[in-house]
Amino acid sequence: MSVTHDGRRMSMILARWAIVLASCLVLADCGSTPQLGGDQECLGAADALWTAIGAQRSDLVDAAAEKLERLHSAGKMPDDAFEDISEIVAQARAGEWSDARAALKTFVQGQRPANSS
Repeated sequence: MSVTHDGRRMSMILARWAIVLASCLVLADCGSTPQLGGDQECLGAADALWTAIGAQRSDLVDAAAEKLERLHSAGKMPDDAFEDISEIVAQARAGEWSDARAALKTFVQGQRPANSS
């Protein structure tokens, strides 16, 4: 009977640690969406990508991707945001329109207002 009790106790301890770990990840904001920093050109390019994906037009996806690449090269778009956007562009180019749209929606919704100083 003590083996069963010890097993339950261990399960409870592991469950508590899992809750603590999950709470720490939330508090640390792990997995947060990379930010565009409120740059209007970057936001406009992301909007153009939204339009292209919504219309399922590869030519517009390519044009938006070129603009995004130029903004990244010019240092206006952070690397982590560019990586996320590039994955979305790749999904769209592969014809995965629904997945690309869902990923871009999550990306856009994750944007926070830029700090005004």
